[in-house]
Amino acid sequence: MSFSETRFHFFYDECIRQFGAEQGKRIFEIADRKLAEMKNEADYRNSKAIKEHMNTNLLPTIAIYSAFLQSNFTKENAYEKTLEITQIAAKVIQKKNEFVGKIPFGYNLFKMFCKSVMNKNYPKEGWSIVWQRYDKQEIHFDMTSCIYMETTKRYNCPELCPVFCANDITTFAGYRPNIIFERNGTIGQGQKVCDFHLQNSKFKIKR
Repeated sequence: MSFSETRFHFFYDECIRQFGAEQGKRIFEIADRKLAEMKNEADYRNSKAIKEHMNTNLLPTIAIYSAFLQSNFTKENAYEKTLEITQIAAKVIQKKNEFVGKIPFGYNLFKMFCKSVMNKNYPKEGWSIVWQRYDKQEIHFDMTSCIYMETTKRYNCPELCPVFCANDITTFAGYRPNIIFERNGTIGQGQKVCDFHLQNSKFKIKR
């Protein structure tokens, strides 16, 4: 497993660009070793979807954060740098989502496939999802457990989990103007659930 097979295929070049050849290479190599180590011991729970999440996003992000910490970054600086790197990848997904955000009837198209996509990509082995609303005005579901929070806890970095929450906001922003994404909080931020509200912009919903 290498970073070239993750969302962060650009990580080596970004390390060199930001920190110079010597330090940048050292940070990358620490992250690459950590990623290989975690992949070796990973429990994918017999789920292809979880394997995809862990190999392309979850474990590489933890590896990047760990590399910054091992390179004498403070926790705050390591968090900010990790967020900065992952936001680059999140903005690529945001761009792809713009198709649904701009086409006529984008909300209806999203609603047509949302449950089947969620069931496939966020299986019960990794997430507990409670559907609260699914109509022409809004799709609302709550996550009451999340493998991202569980895995960051396992690697003693639960403070990293909000990075993934922040990336949700960036990727879902691509659905505008047809779909407006809102939330009140996440498990990673200390709330009981991660609430996802995807609102049809043709309707105004008061919270």
